[in-house]
Amino acid sequence: MTEVQYLEKENTEIGDQIEHNAKKRDCHFVKDGVIDPAKYLKAKYRILWILREANSQDNSWSYLKNFKRNDWLKTHGRSNPTLRKLIYTTFGVLRDTEWCNIPFANEEDAFGPLQEIALINIKKMPGSSRVVGNTIQEAYYEDQDLLKRQIEACNADIVIFGGSFRYFYKTDFKGLETAEKKITELGNHYYNTGEKLYINSWHPSATNNTDKEYVMDIVNIVRNWKRKRLSTCR
Repeated sequence: MTEVQYLEKENTEIGDQIEHNAKKRDCHFVKDGVIDPAKYLKAKYRILWILREANSQDNSWSYLKNFKRNDWLKTHGRSNPTLRKLIYTTFGVLRDTEWCNIPFANEEDAFGPLQEIALINIKKMPGSSRVVGNTIQEAYYEDQDLLKRQIEACNADIVIFGGSFRYFYKTDFKGLETAEKKITELGNHYYNTGEKLYINSWHPSATNNTDKEYVMDIVNIVRNWKRKRLSTCR
């Protein structure tokens, strides 16, 4: 089995499990995971975004499908704060570019990198715009094995926590438990294990910084990590 086939199989089986769990709980669901396994494996970096829950209480849907739909992205890309910053940050990191070169989040030129990432929510059942911390923590414990399976399958180079870091154990992630925490001037926490980079940032919808500040701080964390990796390899 190739890596692509393995990720496709994991996506399918995990998606089926998410749907099965939702039926048992009599609620809607949101499927997540590796958006496009072939593109993910060929990307500059394997990036895994970890968020808390999707804001969509009234229906079931899939990131794996919607992140490939230009019509959906054009409608929500710029108007939804979470999706907007996610698009901008992903583009900035994977294309290693400056803020002025990132297309608007509702333009097709900005959408490509979204298919090169993985994204998972802790809570697989959709919620509202107001997140309740205890509910997210309960969801973590309820689906802990499923989340660990997703994290292991992704085997990401870079994990970006969007307001979700505190719900996990450090032992859930390779090398995180012993890595040194560093803090940027903007206040992002990050951990460089040498092999992997973990970024503990705010949720993309947070209003405590501008889009540019949010995006470029993460882009620069990745650039510094890349430089250190290259210098270590020499």
